[in-house]
Amino acid sequence: MAESLAGNISDMSLLEVLKLFNSGKMNGQLTVENNKEQGKIYVKDGQLIHCESGSKSGNDALIFLLDWDEGHFSFENNVETQEKSISTPTEQLLLDSARMINEWKDIKKVIPSMDIVFLLSKKSSVSAINLKPEEWKILAQINGNRSVKEIVAETGKDELEVAKVIFQLHSVGLLEKAEKADKSASVSVDESFFSEIEKELSKAIGPMASIIIDEAIEDIGQTRNAFPNDKIADLVERVSGEIENEDDKLKFTQIMIESLKKF
Repeated sequence: MAESLAGNISDMSLLEVLKLFNSGKMNGQLTVENNKEQGKIYVKDGQLIHCESGSKSGNDALIFLLDWDEGHFSFENNVETQEKSISTPTEQLLLDSARMINEWKDIKKVIPSMDIVFLLSKKSSVSAINLKPEEWKILAQINGNRSVKEIVAETGKDELEVAKVIFQLHSVGLLEKAEKADKSASVSVDESFFSEIEKELSKAIGPMASIIIDEAIEDIGQTRNAFPNDKIADLVERVSGEIENEDDKLKFTQIMIESLKKF
């Protein structure tokens, strides 16, 4: 089929191209390529219906492609697909994508590569930090050894969601970049950590603290005698969920974040 549109992303961004397709109610397949990767975007009556690139599909693939600064695109009219990975109305999707691209620009100043490794900053003050459950889940994976890419795989969340949380935690001073992966991250924690977490949890929920901690350790698949320090944040996140009073939970997590820096 005849190629009806082609160009370079550096001259005309994919966002601009898709806006053109939307306003012109076009039908077909847009192929996007750079030196390493390729992607395909399908439109029907100007609406985006499917996007794929490598193992990514749908909105994740679209954001991935829209973030490219360089590459080549070519469009073929009336090429169809049976796949449908995008259901959001294109007008809204393009608005959301523009916002996400701007977010990525800021995030990339801190996370230029998904291979970057972060660790807890020993200099940070946590007096004003109140982590949400989803932020705890990501913090629990940060150990000075795992890369951002590995955290994405471990949590099952998309790259932007993980990167945004890490960016925010870095912005408030809770995280810093590791010079290199810390191979000591799997060392077992000292018994003093369990004394501290049990003492602080007891203040919040009473004498059941020890039982709750042991159950959480078992759920993680570890024991007190050989508990790896790269699982400490995971443990704190789990047991803090047992604290019903929000003020007590905030105080407990802030104290434990300070403790995390020591182990």
